[in-house]
Amino acid sequence: MDERSKQVAYKIMAIMYLLTILSMQAIVLYRQFALGQELRDFEDLAIIMTVNSLFLISALLYFGAISIRKLSIKSILLIYLLLVVLGSAFTYVKYNLVRSPGLSFMELFDKLIIVFAILGIMMFFFIMFSYLGKRRLDKEIED
Repeated sequence: MDERSKQVAYKIMAIMYLLTILSMQAIVLYRQFALGQELRDFEDLAIIMTVNSLFLISALLYFGAISIRKLSIKSILLIYLLLVVLGSAFTYVKYNLVRSPGLSFMELFDKLIIVFAILGIMMFFFIMFSYLGKRRLDKEIED
């Protein structure tokens, strides 16, 4: 394949990958909210999508496809806070508005602790891969 053919193939693969992940997400949400299935019924799909998305974003950061200039601590904390607010809102809606009966305050608090922890771990890995990717690119430029 020549360079143009490779670029076309890469673009098509990227679009199909994105459509596959979005379709899987839609199916999981449909099964969870419309059909009322329990998480254990589709937990395998949720794990595959989560791990796949984490690896994708980490690889994009590491190999420089997503270029993150110097992020200040303030910017990182604001991004984390935004993700926590979105995750907490989704969790609240999921467990207290969509399902009945809703969770007690302590049960909801336990779910929110999980949201805080998972998002913290994700942010740590994203920052680490971004930093390592920047170091790798700087080293390639020096050589």
